[in-house]
Amino acid sequence: MRARTPVVLLLSFVLVQVAEVRSPAAGQDKELPKKEPDKDSSKKMEPKWPTNIGGKGLKDWLKDATENPDPAVREFALKTLPGFGPDGRKECSKKLLQRMTAERDPGVKFTVFNVAATLGLEDSDLPDAISHLANVVDGAAPGGLSRLHAIQTLAMFGPKAEGAVTKLTGGACNDPAYETRRTIAQCLGRVGFNERTGPNLKALNRLAATLAHDISAAVRMEALQSLVVLGPPWAGPPPGKGVPAPTNWKDAKFIADRMRERLVVRKGGGIVEADKQLEIWCRVVLMRFDEKELVNEDHLNAITKNLEDTSDLGPKLQALQALALFGERAGTQVDKVVPLLTNEDPLVMTGVLTALSAMGVKGEPALDSLVKTEKFWAEKRDKRQKDDDFKKLVANLKPEELKQVINALTEEQMRLAVANTIKYIKDSKPGKPGGDMVGAAPAAGDKKP
Repeated sequence: MRARTPVVLLLSFVLVQVAEVRSPAAGQDKELPKKEPDKDSSKKMEPKWPTNIGGKGLKDWLKDATENPDPAVREFALKTLPGFGPDGRKECSKKLLQRMTAERDPGVKFTVFNVAATLGLEDSDLPDAISHLANVVDGAAPGGLSRLHAIQTLAMFGPKAEGAVTKLTGGACNDPAYETRRTIAQCLGRVGFNERTGPNLKALNRLAATLAHDISAAVRMEALQSLVVLGPPWAGPPPGKGVPAPTNWKDAKFIADRMRERLVVRKGGGIVEADKQLEIWCRVVLMRFDEKELVNEDHLNAITKNLEDTSDLGPKLQALQALALFGERAGTQVDKVVPLLTNEDPLVMTGVLTALSAMGVKGEPALDSLVKTEKFWAEKRDKRQKDDDFKKLVANLKPEELKQVINALTEEQMRLAVANTIKYIKDSKPGKPGGDMVGAAPAAGDKKP
């Protein structure tokens, strides 16, 4: 299984869809029989893309985009091509590829790059496009926009652009523009993965050894996030469908050691990585790339220490995201998360509920507090409904309209979020946060039973 566990679980998935995707438990009413879908429903739902825009068809716009001598006309025509939809890919692919190499106007060239990635290219044209963009990355003037736009375009192609990793990890990583270096770090997280062999080792090593040590905190953060997204290198293909691939711990050690360098305590006090938020993700990467560190409670303790921070919201939110990533493994920290249920900040509450949900059965000690929290938000909702201004606002609404307004209240949304978190935890099984819920998967750090 691909090690692309999201940094944060999708809260809407946890909070809204739980009841909809699970089979009813014993004693519950069964779902009503579903209506048989219309045989032609899929066709009816397909968007109908235009065949004519501004009085011209695709071929006319494509001709303007690739042959008109006026760069302004070419640029406008290029931006129009995606409006014809994915069916235009076959017609445009080869000519867009040709224009990528022939275009001399920098602004129009950037537009060609973006349109090629947005509209897509035929598989037969993609290798040449990737090669051209990689050469731009490697050969463009330092600090220039050509390199930046080429990197951004490669990122849009995702894993299909893995062939560009060698050039992306070359001299461009020393570009004087921090935004270019940050974009490289982001791009490597998107293209540095192969479905057959797993994370690209060159991408992992450059992210860990260079970009995660960059002078810019923004670059370091992007590098750490990409390392989390890619995950540790594989020792071989997954042994079966839905089963994680074995980890190459020998190669993973290089990345883990680079993280240890960021966590070294200086002689004068404090660690090398002075940014609290980045320290959190250095620890996350270290735990992901060293199985011995995964069981080291010191790292989780250091991460949850940030939950006590009252001066800066950032580290607190990052800590909650990190705990959510480790799922049941973070269950040892449940008692440190529960006190935040009294925090009424929607961002904090979202992080708390996501983390507790991810803990699955290990989140059960939080159930009593969650029940009290649900009651708290229900009372706030009821108080809002009794407010004179609210009564005036809804005085002329029909019952179904009033219900919609109440459901949209922040207080009701929070109550519902807490209620679904309670259900999610109760339905969880060991190794399966959310139980047998469709689409549920173990978080990073969890091991299948």
